[in-house]
Amino acid sequence: CVVNGMILAEDGRKMSKSLKNYPDPRHIFESSGADALRAFLINSPVLRAEPLRFSEDGVRQVVRTVLLPLWNTFSFFTTYAEADGITLADLEAAPPTHERPEMDRWIISVLQSLVAEVNEQMEGYYLYNVIPPSLGFIDDLTNWYVRRSRRRFWAARTEADEADKLAAFATLYEVLTTFATVLAPVLPFITERLYQSLVAEKREGVPVSVHHLDFPVSDESLIDSELEQAMATVREVVTLGHALRSKHELKVRQPLRTVTVLTHDPKVKEAVGSHSALIADELNVLTVDVASDETGLVELSCKADFKKLGPQLGPRMKEVASGIAALESAAVAQLLEGERLRVAGVEIGADDVLVQRVAREGVVVETSGPLAVAIDSSLDDELLVLGAAREVISRIQGTRRDLDLAVTDRITVRWDSDDPLVQRAFDDHGELIAGEVLATEIERQSITPEDANDEFDLRVQISRS
Repeated sequence: CVVNGMILAEDGRKMSKSLKNYPDPRHIFESSGADALRAFLINSPVLRAEPLRFSEDGVRQVVRTVLLPLWNTFSFFTTYAEADGITLADLEAAPPTHERPEMDRWIISVLQSLVAEVNEQMEGYYLYNVIPPSLGFIDDLTNWYVRRSRRRFWAARTEADEADKLAAFATLYEVLTTFATVLAPVLPFITERLYQSLVAEKREGVPVSVHHLDFPVSDESLIDSELEQAMATVREVVTLGHALRSKHELKVRQPLRTVTVLTHDPKVKEAVGSHSALIADELNVLTVDVASDETGLVELSCKADFKKLGPQLGPRMKEVASGIAALESAAVAQLLEGERLRVAGVEIGADDVLVQRVAREGVVVETSGPLAVAIDSSLDDELLVLGAAREVISRIQGTRRDLDLAVTDRITVRWDSDDPLVQRAFDDHGELIAGEVLATEIERQSITPEDANDEFDLRVQISRS
């Protein structure tokens, strides 16, 4: 294969030995690794026979977005597996895939869909199309599956929860070993390390290297497209909700009363309704509602989609556009419900307009495609106390980290505070706090303040139980 693309230096000029306008490759290998450089070049315009302006920061970005998250997930698995004494026999005793919780079935489905896509791109020799979906999967794995399943891994190993715990470990093991095989041609070194640690050193009679394996073929029986789409909808809702919190400076640890998902799409409604508990937990709200009628939360308006209507209407476009802009909120709602209206003698539907939403007082709204997310930002006493409890949990977890306690260590908590809100947080939500921080005992006792300027008045001492 001959690649005709040209690699340019960061200053835009052709790389030249005489000018020495490129970084020493040995420096890149030592600082970022050969895998990172290889993935950066495979994902670059060079493989499309286009010029590339080489950037060390681009190589470092591969480390941040690919290598470190993948390695951290591997370390997460091995740390908890060793702590719980999980063996290969335990993994083999896990429930079959179709009997595992939805989150397990989802990540396995996404992985199998990735295997199918990568096979298709590899067979066409579109190597530059392999990295983007792999990056997306790493995000699915680390920022959704592992984060959402974390409690299942660190929960105490009991007979009642044994099946769920083993399902989580088996799923993550299967995902890591399969994903390592998929990425082996792109990241030969880190995938070999994963294979040796997870497979070669644990099993007899297996190939000695990941590079001796056949490339995986997708198991279509494990792909659930509807589940993947539903989870994509849930994640979109969560993303919009987090964007709302950030934009309006609503503290992440402060619970809010309600998030309302506004949509006319029945599939979106079904996905949100069946995952309301997950969305509520992610967005730290007490309830999740789904509604089609937006008028109680937002003021609707719209303007004409000139790209679509312009070629059809020609000189009448200005008149129709003015009529569309004059539509009242209730009329726009009718369009979103699927009705068609006549404006200036022309029949229009929802596809002919661009809808705009302005939140009513006390509500914040974010919109994307077929849905909008509205959050009630008002706070009452109950929410403030629960928010204080969340802050207490964060402070205790920080103290655990400062003391370098193992993730599975149970602790005893001693606390003191002059803030009535903090006191109520312990009184009303003591069980929640204990469960989150793995406390076997929580007791109030007099503790001398160490920082009088701390806005959140909490003095805490912890020790291993």
